[in-house]
Amino acid sequence: MEWGIISKENFTSLNDIPVKRWDPLSTIKISTKGFGLRETIRYSGHFSYLSPIRGQRPRGFKTRGKKEGNFSDCSRKTFKSIKDVFTAVTEGKPLYDDEGNLLRDGNTIIITQDEMRRDNPFLDQPHRIERIPDDCKAITLINRYPSMARIIDPEIHNRIKLSLPRNSKLSIGINLLTLSRNFYPALCFNLIPEDVLGGIFLSMKAAILYAIEHAIERDYYDIPVSPFFNIGTKVGGSQPRIHSQCYIDLNGDGHGSRLASYLKAFEEMGDNCHICETTHGGGSRTVLDTEFWTFFTTGSPVRNYHLRFYPKEHIRRFVNLKPPQIQDLARSLKIIFKALDDLKIEINRNILFNCCPYGYDANFHLFGDIIPHEIIGGAEMADDMRVARRMPEDIAKEIRETIVLC
Repeated sequence: MEWGIISKENFTSLNDIPVKRWDPLSTIKISTKGFGLRETIRYSGHFSYLSPIRGQRPRGFKTRGKKEGNFSDCSRKTFKSIKDVFTAVTEGKPLYDDEGNLLRDGNTIIITQDEMRRDNPFLDQPHRIERIPDDCKAITLINRYPSMARIIDPEIHNRIKLSLPRNSKLSIGINLLTLSRNFYPALCFNLIPEDVLGGIFLSMKAAILYAIEHAIERDYYDIPVSPFFNIGTKVGGSQPRIHSQCYIDLNGDGHGSRLASYLKAFEEMGDNCHICETTHGGGSRTVLDTEFWTFFTTGSPVRNYHLRFYPKEHIRRFVNLKPPQIQDLARSLKIIFKALDDLKIEINRNILFNCCPYGYDANFHLFGDIIPHEIIGGAEMADDMRVARRMPEDIAKEIRETIVLC
């Protein structure tokens, strides 16, 4: 099921397809009158994407003369010797190791090259592409090992519908992956040039818009979109190259409980948006304030050193960001990450963007989270709560002082 394609040629059994499964003990029906949803059944609660193909994706990377490269080695010597699997895509040719073993064939489906549109988001045939030009900053691909299916043979789809158990359905959607033209190690976030990181954001934005347009043409609607970065193996990153991902859920069956809480909270705020009006403890929790963005320590962190950020303009979605806002975001993230590195905070981190789903008429304010990896306890897994050991105000002061020293 590579590239999210299920056909008569590759379908073998229900055990090989991606499934979306709702937990009946934490799932409720959503009123179709809420958030502009169409008149059909929707759910809110906990769900899982179950995707066997995800277990087949390549992990780690090779370096010349060694079996395994050090994931956190950012020396220029190691930097240049890395053979990561995406090199086959950027160079437009198969990638082999020093023993002549094929690492990657170079086939792909490329949605955007920088902001230029290329393959149709619903293309059903991966192919070899020419070498990506050196002046390109970033490209967005269809993820070869997705948690959702994009293309499903109608006959196979009907068989799957009749065979899956209750609370389960074929997981349908688009998984995007955006990477820089040249290699930059994920755990050395400060090495990526500001304009290249901005290029990653711009390419991802253009690809999301392209995918949504084609999804709507195919009569998909009420679409949650989740852009994110997994930086490091401890937080789900399987590759050493800086890259972002985006899940575009086309199941049309609702959203998770956390997004439900965000949507309900913004609905109750009405025109008095908390993000627009808050001072973050009179500024005591503000970490960085720029022309377009504010970064702060959240008062109820899910991890120690959990930071949140948002555009000062009240916009709903990542794709609403303008180029100056995106470039300022890239610059600010590098500043924040350098400060966290200088403080020796856990280098495995997630960056999450929380957006209003397409088709939802909700008064939402886009915001993001930076969450360093941390081991959490059993009680924290049992409920939506966390235990942190440091006051957010103290952390904010520590990061502000580090930024000044930088």
